[in-house]
Amino acid sequence: MVSAFKHSITHKLHRAEAWIFANPKIVLALILAATVIFATALPKLRVYSDFSDLLPQNHPYIQVYNRLKENFGGANMIVMAIEVEQGTIFNNDTLALIHRATQGVDSLPGVNHNLVFSLTHRTARKIFLDQYGGFASESYYDPQKPQRSVAELEKLKQDVIANPTMYGLMVSPDLKAALIKAQLNESDIDYKATFDALQQVRAELKMPGHKVYVTGNPVLTGWVYTYINQILEILAWTLLLLATLLIVYFRRLYGIALPLLGIALSSIWGLGFMAMMGINLEPLSLPIPFLIAARATSHGVQLAARYYEELAIVKDGRRAARNALDALFRPGSLAIIVDAVGIAVLVLGAAPFNHKLGIAAGFWGFSVIFTVHFMVPLALTVLPQPRSTENANQGVRNFLGAAMAKTGGTDGGARSILILTLIGAIGGTYFVSHVQLGESEPGSPLLHRDHDYNVSTTAINTRFPGSEELHVSARTQEKGGIKRPEVMAAMERFQAHMLSDPGLGGTKAIPGVVRVVNKLTHNDDPRWMQIPDTAQEVGGLMFAYMASSPIPGALKEFITPDEREANMVFYYKDHQADTINRVVALAEEGIRMLKVEVPDLEIALGGGIIGVTAAGNQALHTDHMIIIPAVMGLAFLLVMVYYSSLHAGWLMVLPMLFSTLMTYAYMGAAGIGINVNTVPVIAVGVGVGIDYAVYFMDRIREEFAELQDIKQAVVKAVATTGYAVSFTAVTLIAGVVMWIFMSDLRFQSDAAVLLSFMLIVNAIAAVLIVPSWCVVFKPRFVTAARYDADGVLETD
Repeated sequence: MVSAFKHSITHKLHRAEAWIFANPKIVLALILAATVIFATALPKLRVYSDFSDLLPQNHPYIQVYNRLKENFGGANMIVMAIEVEQGTIFNNDTLALIHRATQGVDSLPGVNHNLVFSLTHRTARKIFLDQYGGFASESYYDPQKPQRSVAELEKLKQDVIANPTMYGLMVSPDLKAALIKAQLNESDIDYKATFDALQQVRAELKMPGHKVYVTGNPVLTGWVYTYINQILEILAWTLLLLATLLIVYFRRLYGIALPLLGIALSSIWGLGFMAMMGINLEPLSLPIPFLIAARATSHGVQLAARYYEELAIVKDGRRAARNALDALFRPGSLAIIVDAVGIAVLVLGAAPFNHKLGIAAGFWGFSVIFTVHFMVPLALTVLPQPRSTENANQGVRNFLGAAMAKTGGTDGGARSILILTLIGAIGGTYFVSHVQLGESEPGSPLLHRDHDYNVSTTAINTRFPGSEELHVSARTQEKGGIKRPEVMAAMERFQAHMLSDPGLGGTKAIPGVVRVVNKLTHNDDPRWMQIPDTAQEVGGLMFAYMASSPIPGALKEFITPDEREANMVFYYKDHQADTINRVVALAEEGIRMLKVEVPDLEIALGGGIIGVTAAGNQALHTDHMIIIPAVMGLAFLLVMVYYSSLHAGWLMVLPMLFSTLMTYAYMGAAGIGINVNTVPVIAVGVGVGIDYAVYFMDRIREEFAELQDIKQAVVKAVATTGYAVSFTAVTLIAGVVMWIFMSDLRFQSDAAVLLSFMLIVNAIAAVLIVPSWCVVFKPRFVTAARYDADGVLETD
């Protein structure tokens, strides 16, 4: 019954194919019309980064982050440092430069003016008791008095050293550098406009004897935007390289023009669909569209190569085109569907970025069925038949066949290949254990180590406790609960617990402010630098601090207006995976400890770049354990259903498993971490392997149905499809290889190397593992293959 059902399906597909070839101009016109519709949407396509898209919004850390960012600042902080080469910053010229830098940063587009911090900012104030015993304050720096005497400068220096919220945190311990920090409003960040304005400010700050460093996520994203023109240049060179390869391979017009036309059509469909759906093109994910476009070329190459092969036999262009689609419809459509589904699986990821990429790239990959798989053979039916019907490159094909006849085409050779594959897989597991989840080094792996951004990050982290912040929320159930002495004491115990980590550079929270103000009220006696015994006294000290400042919101960086929630800030020098894992484990231990001591106090992680990255790493672990197995599982199911064979599903997944294992081994050896940018690359690369394997397997079945000898079938499959597959691998690598040599974005260069490695290993695995497995195990879905009444290859 199942066999009858399958036959009815294949019969209907055969009839549909017959109608398509009977009406090629109608089908081509429909493809062209759809292309025009998608092309009209292209002007709406936007290329930009949306920070919130990269965050797993349902993660508890991100929920805390979203609550904290408006009051206490988010992860989009700009950090600038002014460093003096000789002496200290306490001279008139350097202080004036710091003030100009502060004003410049405060004027940047999108800056939250309430969350700008600097030694010379109006909110940086010295608190003291006036002659009547009341609280008063004054700015450390008065722009109306740019010139100070030596004695005044020395007094300013001593005042800064006496303030723990300034000394060490905003002014370096060696007094040679000062920080300017600014948070961006995250509702609608224009990274390019902000970065361009920041670079202008930085250019205006150049002064002999001083260095200006800038770091922070908006700066990193801004640097990425500066390479957009370079990306377009890489696109042009990539197209030129692909065209050159097609010329070398085919040396015939149709073999060159039609695969390139397939790139154009599929790209218009894919990018037009993104524009219609309002999906932005993320600059860091650009290697993936390049790879999809190259895969469209590879399917066009397979069809054109098979067309010329059939043309040499039948000497009729229309019949050769029909035979090419007949032979490649099943493997080609299967490969395209698995490609598309493998990319679409990214929607299972926690971050909206994955959802968008999965939908857009999945559609783009699936559209290749129409823009290439049907378009190429139909175009060949309506175009004039080539004058020459000879099959080119026959010498290379004969060489490949002879090589396979002496290796994988023999029992001993096939077994040796499978044994060596097993040994390689076992050896690769050593390096797999070295793969890190998250960043594997300080700074940003997106840019080269000697890039200005990474140099600035290193310089700032050398002088200061750290530019990477972790914000921790302490929240009580009732209003004013933060003022309770036991809550203040619990926050300090948590800070002390976190300070047991040697990687922590410093910390800041409201209890430190209360202690300083309490000391001031008692004639600056250090014995009174403590937390009072009652909430009323704590509240009085906090009120005194706010009253001393003519600027509203003096405590806004520490507590919310209803005094229910406070922010504790911890400073680190990097957000590497090891650092974050250690910090999170230590913080959660402290939270459990304080939960017992103060049950109604809720302490939660989430803010700052450390909290955001920790959430991303944890979500990535889950995503990674779902997405990659899902790609494998869906590939197995689709192949199994297509061929009605468990063995077929396993045989197609086997090369994917091997190449994926080798990919992780390479990542472990090269120090490439698994992060939000690399997971999509891995998922796309995993699906590529099935392209080669499916074409090989189907050609082996086709040759066996005719020759009835598995070894001869394997040899002939490698001699024919093997050459096309090897060229396909070359074209796919050509789609990304230019990133290696031309991109100044280190991540894109590394991603291109990673993809190239995956493509090479996938091709080798398909060429060697699939034929060798067939020779050794003689799977029934291959050895029982035959042609049915409609000329469709089926398993008997």
